[in-house]
Amino acid sequence: MSQVLQSARTGTSYWARNVVYADRSIIVLNKPAGLICQGSEASSENKPQNFDKFNNLLRDVKDTFALESLPYPVHRLDKATTGTLLLARSSSAARQFSQQFQSRVVEKTYLALVRGGEKSFPARSGEIRDALEFNDGRVSIGESCAAKFAATDWELIASSPIAPLSLLRLTLHTGLKHQLRIHLAHSLHTPILGDDLYTRSSISEKIAKITRLPEKRIFLHAAQLTLSRYRKSGPNKHFRLRIGAPIPKDFLVICRDAGIALDHVYVDGGVSVDGQYVDDVPDLEGRWLRKPSLPPSSLTK
Repeated sequence: MSQVLQSARTGTSYWARNVVYADRSIIVLNKPAGLICQGSEASSENKPQNFDKFNNLLRDVKDTFALESLPYPVHRLDKATTGTLLLARSSSAARQFSQQFQSRVVEKTYLALVRGGEKSFPARSGEIRDALEFNDGRVSIGESCAAKFAATDWELIASSPIAPLSLLRLTLHTGLKHQLRIHLAHSLHTPILGDDLYTRSSISEKIAKITRLPEKRIFLHAAQLTLSRYRKSGPNKHFRLRIGAPIPKDFLVICRDAGIALDHVYVDGGVSVDGQYVDDVPDLEGRWLRKPSLPPSSLTK
């Protein structure tokens, strides 16, 4: 076993148990809902608590992997969003991967449960290129010179046969605040399930009858991150590393209740190198740290 993985201890804390992948440069967690990755989202009265939660996460990861310093957050996910959260093991690695995010080398794939059946969509896939404006913390579709370019691609994966719910796969080309929530609610007119900020309409009775929705829960999951990595030797040094975070249990339950089948790749997550799924990445001293689950057959396809 590599030195990277030898340093990971058993009996880890709650936060460190969310780690799904680690190699000599990065650590990737499956972020739970409700965790604020940086303090700017918190109001003044609850900032200390939210700072403590994220700092506890960083300290736990540091201790679990015997790092010399706290890991470095490379990007962020909104409080309500679950899924792949990338931490760098060093400041130099943080700079390298931050540059990949800024130059859009990183491919970011999300899954969203949205309000709307199959007939709500003009096609099976499409592009949204509506710019966003920011005013006093509020985000909206805008056309002024102050609006920022925002790009989202979407694909309809499946629709419920019994309720107006659908599963979308989203590719986020830009990473503006609440971009996916606004693009889906105001551009595609299919708001994310649980999002009451960008839509005022009530949940369909058909949805309410088939499943129980948790409070303050938005069903948006950062399913996969794909990065550029390099081997030390060999003719093909460059390769694409994809890390996928398993879908949360409550997300799975709603899909089951709605009759929406899920691919096991999204249920279990995993690591792939140039499209081939692997358990280990020897070139990076990397390993997938989650055992595959055995979901009911009704959840997968």
